[in-house]
Amino acid sequence: MSVLLLSEKEISKITNTLTSNDKILSTVKGLKIAEERSQFESPADVLARAIWYGYIANVTAFNVQYRENYQINFEMEETDETFDSLDEAINKLGSLLYNIATNDGNIFLEEKWSNVLDILYKIHKKEIEPEMPNYIYY
Repeated sequence: MSVLLLSEKEISKITNTLTSNDKILSTVKGLKIAEERSQFESPADVLARAIWYGYIANVTAFNVQYRENYQINFEMEETDETFDSLDEAINKLGSLLYNIATNDGNIFLEEKWSNVLDILYKIHKKEIEPEMPNYIYY
């Protein structure tokens, strides 16, 4: 286990891909936090905020784990790029979720925000069935 620092570009691509997908936004809209914030934030804004906080948690976990001092870039490099597929973005979201904690389990993202990311990941990840050699019988 190790903490991987995701790049600002990767974070932007996750945000761009997920906040422009109606299926994802429909899921976010049904979450308690989105309902609570609906008067002043759209589901896309709630999701973007959760991803942004995930970025901050990722940098913090990396810094704590490796005793580094990477700065949190509050004027993060933005891009209009998206991932080629929703599956790619969801997989990268899973990587972000994994990397918001140190190896000994210190999580640096408040539960209400990590739940947004975790629920999206669990609902929308594509299960990959392991390939079985043709000589294995059931």
